[in-house]
Amino acid sequence: MPYQVIYSSHANQEMSVEDLAEILEDARAGNETRGVTGALVFVDGVFLQILEGDKDTVLSLMRSIAADSRHSAVKVFHEAEVDQRAFGSWRMAYLDASAKQLSEWLGLPGTGTIEFILADLDRDPTNASKVAAGVVRALLS
Repeated sequence: MPYQVIYSSHANQEMSVEDLAEILEDARAGNETRGVTGALVFVDGVFLQILEGDKDTVLSLMRSIAADSRHSAVKVFHEAEVDQRAFGSWRMAYLDASAKQLSEWLGLPGTGTIEFILADLDRDPTNASKVAAGVVRALLS
């Protein structure tokens, strides 16, 4: 069974389009080698990411991510085995979104800030399970 982790982190610096493109290029190449799939959403200086793959591989990748100096305040909201990958065809999908869009994708009430969304995910673990489904819907629309 694939293992899935959903986490957030805060960018330690302003992220340009080029910075994000470099992160995605590195992630996609590394994920191809590791057999990892997932999605990255960037909202107001915050990364919200979903990773899927072999449990040991995903946990090793999370340790590497936590040590990456480009971001801080890594917070895991969900980690568990899942029946199937939500992002099986994406080595690393990407969405640039507003907090309002993200809250709509997650089915959260009129959320105005990314901080509120993260607090809501932290407060209610069942909302974390909505993240992958909401991001997939946004990618396919």
